[in-house]
Amino acid sequence: MRALGWLVAVIGALAVFAWGASYAVLMGVVKMPEFPVALHGLGGAGLLLIGLWVFLDWGSLSQFGKDQTVQRSATAGVLLLVGFALTVALNVVGHRYDERWDLTLNKRFSVSDQTTTVVGALDKDVDILAFFMAGSPEEDNFRELLKGYTEASTLIKVNFYDPIGDNLMAKQENITTEYGTVIVRAGGSEQRITGKFDEEALTNAIVKATSSTTHSLCLVGGHGEVGNDQPGNPDGMDGALGTLEKQNYTVKSVELLAAQPTPADCEVLLLAGPKTDPLSGELDRMAQYVAAGGRLIVMIDPLATPGLAADLARYGVKVGNDVVIEQDPYRQLAGGGPTFVVLDSKSFAGSPITEKLTTGAVVLPLARSVAKGPDVAGLTVTELARSSEMSWAETRLEDISTVQPAPDDGVDIIGNVPVAVSVEVTDPAAVPLVSAAAALPAVEGAPMAPPTAPAEPLPAKAGGRVVVFGDSDFAKNQFGAFGLNSDLLLNAIGWSADDSTQLTIRANEAKVGKLDAGLIPATVAVLVALFGVPGLALLGAVGTWMRRRSQ
Repeated sequence: MRALGWLVAVIGALAVFAWGASYAVLMGVVKMPEFPVALHGLGGAGLLLIGLWVFLDWGSLSQFGKDQTVQRSATAGVLLLVGFALTVALNVVGHRYDERWDLTLNKRFSVSDQTTTVVGALDKDVDILAFFMAGSPEEDNFRELLKGYTEASTLIKVNFYDPIGDNLMAKQENITTEYGTVIVRAGGSEQRITGKFDEEALTNAIVKATSSTTHSLCLVGGHGEVGNDQPGNPDGMDGALGTLEKQNYTVKSVELLAAQPTPADCEVLLLAGPKTDPLSGELDRMAQYVAAGGRLIVMIDPLATPGLAADLARYGVKVGNDVVIEQDPYRQLAGGGPTFVVLDSKSFAGSPITEKLTTGAVVLPLARSVAKGPDVAGLTVTELARSSEMSWAETRLEDISTVQPAPDDGVDIIGNVPVAVSVEVTDPAAVPLVSAAAALPAVEGAPMAPPTAPAEPLPAKAGGRVVVFGDSDFAKNQFGAFGLNSDLLLNAIGWSADDSTQLTIRANEAKVGKLDAGLIPATVAVLVALFGVPGLALLGAVGTWMRRRSQ
């Protein structure tokens, strides 16, 4: 009977082992959607056989179990079995209720908010054909990236092919390289990705393949504005605007002296950091454009363009002749001066432009105050962002390089200085079509400006929008990768164009988990690292020694 019992025990153990091994292979390696029921039966039968062995040989086992060494070994064996059972149970639960958490600071293993928005809004199937060498790092990385997309929408269908092993499919799809090609199809549209297989490229391809709407962005030129015609130039904006061009936006330049912009040709008009004032006729053309339902974004720097600053009053905006000074030590960048204004989630008002800017900061290298002016019927003005309570708008600019700046009560704006506003035009008649800048006194000896042709009449239409920033540097290539700088500009463009997919936070590989701390936070961090942690360990050791001495 004992021999029969041991035979039953061996068969049962082999059955349980076969069940565990098959589960690990089929669910972990092959990744089958469901574990076969028959194999569950095999595991159950193995457990029954082991139970039968215990019943048949109980007398010997009970006598054998009285030995102390055996008892300890049995306890260890039980613990191992419990650990094995828990491992299997966790694998089953993890497979059926798959959930991922990304605890990295820059959300390296998560898709961006924009991707979630774009994919979640899909209303048609998107087929992704990925051609990578089987087992290559590029294939593994792309599979990991796609998890965020397929979790966000069931409309995304993915198929992987080896360009060499699946050579017939590769030939049909005109795949000419073995180093990776991704095809994105939606309806009758197709986009291809080669070379860089990151989230930005894939999301852009999905937007282009699924969107039937295009948007036009016009950059005003002729006054030394920031442009996007010199790729990589630190003072250019091709980094931020290039993101739009890779999606469903066209970006072009316009000269206000040459022609009147219209909302049909320029959905959004961007005047970015002009060095000289536009002529009064050019300002009038912009006003007619807004009164006709156009969307205008102005980025006006300190110490420049007084005529433009005064003219923005026609939209209910008050631009100060000042520079914002920040004295909050926790908002100062390492290596940056007091003119660097750091805006965080507490700095922004409730606006579609800024409501998603909660995961980082915006840095304005040199800003002037931009505030809501007197109330005007037909214009809804919202202050989008303010500096900290320890800041002020310095107006004594002639002495700022030689005298330590200090706030002047009754003259400077002290605390929570507004630096950006948005305007919605509900009544186009509220926008004056004649420039107040035309009344500015002429400078003696200055050359006469060429006359501007009269603005062509445009049909008035409600719905115009204006966004004004007191700085243009934040969106330049030099600073665009800082925090959420480029996101702020692109959100303003998206709001202006009624494009909800742009009201978001975008994928940015340049955003790494890097801390730029000022002097006080950096000093505290160093002291804690050098003395705080070792000091606690030393105190613990001394305390333990003293307790042992006293016993």
